Amino acid sequence: MASFIDADKKEKLCVNMATNLPVLRAKVRLSQDDLADRLGFSRQTISAIENGKRKMQWSTFTAIALFFSKDSEIREHMVIMGILNDEVEEMLIIEKKTL
Repeated sequence: MASFIDADKKEKLCVNMATNLPVLRAKVRLSQDDLADRLGFSRQTISAIENGKRKMQWSTFTAIALFFSKDSEIREHMVIMGILNDEVEEMLIIEKKTL
């Protein structure tokens, strides 16, 4: 059964993801355009989130977290950054692997 993540935790996770998104993109060599295209967002949306002009929505967080979690190295960084934790992994139904 999936964990319930309360609104306060969701907001903190979204802020953390937005803050670290440029680093995550750089690690996989994706431009804002590339990430936006792969996820179905506009480049302007990604840019506004990264620049703090737009608040990241939970649905955006989950799409980005799921996308990046497929790369084991990036996933490890997301755990270290506090973006992925047991609650988020369970909610996204990510199979945990031993790092």
